[in-house]
Amino acid sequence: MRTALVFILLCALGGDAWAEESALDAAEQRATRPFEKQLRQQPDSAAAHLAYAEFLSDHGQMRTAISHWRLAQLLDPANAAIANSLGGAYLRMGRAVQSADQFQRAVDGASAVAAYHYNLANVEFLLRRDLTAGWQIDTAALLHRALSEFREASRLSPNDAEYARGYADAFFVLPNPDWIEAEAAWKHVLKLSPQGDFACLQLARVSLKRGDKAGARKFLDQIQDARHEGLKQKLRAQADKL
Repeated sequence: MRTALVFILLCALGGDAWAEESALDAAEQRATRPFEKQLRQQPDSAAAHLAYAEFLSDHGQMRTAISHWRLAQLLDPANAAIANSLGGAYLRMGRAVQSADQFQRAVDGASAVAAYHYNLANVEFLLRRDLTAGWQIDTAALLHRALSEFREASRLSPNDAEYARGYADAFFVLPNPDWIEAEAAWKHVLKLSPQGDFACLQLARVSLKRGDKAGARKFLDQIQDARHEGLKQKLRAQADKL
């Protein structure tokens, strides 16, 4: 879900509601029959509703899929995978609060799954304007919540560069961040990055925030890609003023 989540979040940020659903074609309608047969035989099966919801979602029938995910959740309320799927579905519909509530439910149900923390963190971080109103929470508190979820995702999956980058990026938006923690986070990104110039740029920025002229120069000296030369010189000039 991770790559798809970025696209979904961009749509949500743009305020796009889910488009009008097109009807299933003949082949897709035939493919629904085994799911419908199973549901007639086992109407109280959460697994059957979940399987049908996933099929419908994959074929663009999001509203109908949501109805089956919700039935599955009523039948199996502790199932974190159902909550995570509903979180993604509500996100596609542009319902930020319901999406975040479901991602939180997924985290509560399976706190050892890094992806659930990452999904919740992304919604809290990128859709914070909607959530501050819906949850009656101030922006600073919400950003700290998001940082905590990014941190946990990276802790649970320490070799995942995407999780590490999400965690490290958040510090530049956070009010009154811990720049020592930020430096450690970006050093971890650098360790995981095959091309380290971007991480070195961010580490130089963190050093400047800390008032560490020598540290900023050290990271800037490690940057080799000429495409970063303009920003590199700008940051070096800032370091020279410290």
